[in-house]
Formats: sequence, C-alpha cells, structure tokens
Amino acid sequence: MVQKIDATLQRADALVTAARDGATPRHVVDRIVAAGGDARAEDRRTIATAAAELKDATRALQGVTASARRGYEQNRWLMWTAIGGVVLGMVLWAAFAGVVARAVPASWQWPEKMAARALDLSMWEGGQRMMQAASPTAFRAIIAADRMVLANRETIEGCSKAAARTRETVRCTIKVGASLEEQQDSDR
Repeated sequence: MVQKIDATLQRADALVTAARDGATPRHVVDRIVAAGGDARAEDRRTIATAAAELKDATRALQGVTASARRGYEQNRWLMWTAIGGVVLGMVLWAAFAGVVARAVPASWQWPEKMAARALDLSMWEGGQRMMQAASPTAFRAIIAADRMVLANRETIEGCSKAAARTRETVRCTIKVGASLEEQQDSDR
C-alpha cells in the first residue's frame, strides 16, 4: 500500500508539473481521474490476490484438520481391531489348543509341555505331581519299585546280562528293605 501511495504521489507531482507548464484545468482533471482509476485498479488487483491467497490458506488448513481427524479415527479403529484380534486369538487358542497339540507329531511332546507349563514345573516334576494326584497309591508303588531297583542295581544288571547270554529267564535274588510307608513314617 505504501508503494501505491508513493506511485499516486508521483502522479500527482506530474500533474502539478503539467499544470505549471500550461495544461488546461480540464486536462489536469482528466489526468487526475485517470491516475486515480489506475491506482484503484491496482488496489483491486492486490486485494483480489490477497483474498485468493487467504482462501487457499483456509482450504489448506481445513484439509490438515480433516486429515488429522481422519488419522485419529483410523488410529482408534486400528486400536479396537487389534484388541479384538487379540481377544479372538485368545478365545480360539483356548478352544483349540488341545486339538492342535494332539494333532502334531507325538515326538514334539506339546501336550506334555503344556501340562508342565500349566503346573510351572519341569516336565519330570510335573509328571510326578500328576501321577501322585491321579493315584497316590500307585505313585507310592512306583517310588518303592524305583528304590528297590536302585538298591539292587548291580544284581539286576548281572541277571540281565546272564539272561541275554543264555536267552532264557534267569532267577535273581534281590534285597528288599523297609516298605515305603515304613520309611515315610521313620522320616517323620
């Protein structure tokens, strides 16, 4: 706007100079009107350009706002979809874990590993705990037999070798100590 005012002043100075040089009043008036018209036209062009730039900036801001809103909505949908997927996965795993575990090769030992993991024990300790819970009497018998075998290991190994040599059943004499119940009572 300062530039426009300077341009208008220069034109006015030109008119003053023209009036001194003997221009007629009508000629001076015509030149003033023409200079004013040019200035107003230039001002209109400047205002129109500023208005167009303002509209463009407003449109850009509206686009950014709409994009941010869409991004927030997409993130919210993504979060709910992820939560739903996790819940659905948990439900499906709970429903089909046993089926899947039994469908894989037995050498993978998935059911056994799942049981041990559920008990938070090693597979060996988990197996012992499950046997004891299933049948305490049978578990005590297994423990007693294990102790008997350990106590007579050398004798049993010798008998096994003799049976393998002769390829016949062999009689062996083993030593049997106090029963498991008696040992448990003495431990108490």
